[in-house]
Amino acid sequence: MTIPQILLNEARERWGLRVTRRDDRIIFNPRGRCPQDLKNLFRDYKPEIMRLLEDEQAMLGPDCAPWLHVARQVLEGEFDSADGSTRESVTIGLRSIAHPDCQSALKRLAAKEQER
Repeated sequence: MTIPQILLNEARERWGLRVTRRDDRIIFNPRGRCPQDLKNLFRDYKPEIMRLLEDEQAMLGPDCAPWLHVARQVLEGEFDSADGSTRESVTIGLRSIAHPDCQSALKRLAAKEQER
């Protein structure tokens, strides 16, 4: 479990907060219940927490959620030199997931395929 995941669990389980994302902000409800130290930690890990909240809002099933990690690896270029079979397997895995990162990863895979 990562630190951002631990922070989300802490906010929800220990402090009874509902934590959501609205645009580029993290929202705590009830607002007054979140201690300042916890808010500061959320600021320190904001990009990672925002990504986790976005993933939650996408409401992906447990069989789809791990593909987000793969999609982000594709977007970071980690599959640029992969063989055709690997790229095809990743494409098949990402194809049915409507998350924006998965769709962007599919575009990148297709573009890399055309470059070959």
